Amino acid sequence: LRSASSTTQTHNRYLEMEIVTDEFNRCFCKAHRREICHECCMSFDVTNRMAEEEAGLTKKRTPWEVAAEEKAIAYVSLRGMERMHPRPSEETFAMNRKYLEDADKKLQKFAREGHDVETAFRKAVEKQQESTLQMDAMTQAWRKENPHSNTFEVGGPETQRLYEQVAAPPKSSSRRGDFYTCDYCKKPSAAELKCCARCKKVAYCNKDCQKAAWKAHKKTCIPWTGTKDPKELALTWDELEAFGGRPAEGKVLEIRAMLDESMMRQVFQCKDRLGKLRRIAAYTNSRGIPGLQQGSIIKWKNPKFHYFMDGSSGARIEEEDLPNITVS
Repeated sequence: LRSASSTTQTHNRYLEMEIVTDEFNRCFCKAHRREICHECCMSFDVTNRMAEEEAGLTKKRTPWEVAAEEKAIAYVSLRGMERMHPRPSEETFAMNRKYLEDADKKLQKFAREGHDVETAFRKAVEKQQESTLQMDAMTQAWRKENPHSNTFEVGGPETQRLYEQVAAPPKSSSRRGDFYTCDYCKKPSAAELKCCARCKKVAYCNKDCQKAAWKAHKKTCIPWTGTKDPKELALTWDELEAFGGRPAEGKVLEIRAMLDESMMRQVFQCKDRLGKLRRIAAYTNSRGIPGLQQGSIIKWKNPKFHYFMDGSSGARIEEEDLPNITVS
């Protein structure tokens, strides 16, 4: 666990590994150019988000948001270690407990200062639990293929195959643009935002965000040469939620059915193109969605967001929604 100020030291340590870096000091495995590679057992998502903040690609998090993420990582890590076999050493448990205590002290200080640490911690835990749900999905797929085995060895080509089969986000076209989330502050919007006049593929909620992002964005801002403006990317869960529960007319939600939680009806944890997880539940006549299985890609035209009674959120699929849904 490291704060944003230690990003440089972290990346210097990674330079000794089999990695490559880009112009923003983001790291990827050298063999496959992946940010998270189960085959190489490398993960750079946390440090890469820090690198993007330091480069000015995205807005920096507040100190209490950083502390909340530190606490969430330690909290979820401790829960995950309880499931490992063999169990990590007591020293490893003690180290993570110390991280948890230190981060909690920081959050208590920010709370006394009047900052909304509860919301920051809730969002941070939700983000970290997505990794747990992803591993649950891969384990679920592995069990279907190996019904008589009870030990799933994590890491290597087999783990990467399972990830790509059931847990990878839907692929996005580099020729399309995201016009409903600010590329700098990441705030979603139900209204189409003004895009960069040069590349026409990123958008900003206001001039301040565009100005703050330009120093970094200009390094990758390639003038759009198409005869027509680029088409829009599929909506993300956050963008759909911004519509406030009303149908997103003319828009498409594209998600992967990742973790099967079905009991009385089909229920799946589904991942959008940015990796965000939300739940879908089938309230159709058959209590299911034709053709839907773990790993399927769902495309839903005119989707709408839903808040469930248990506090979770995502989408409630009704019978009348089925003509607008394709499963592949």
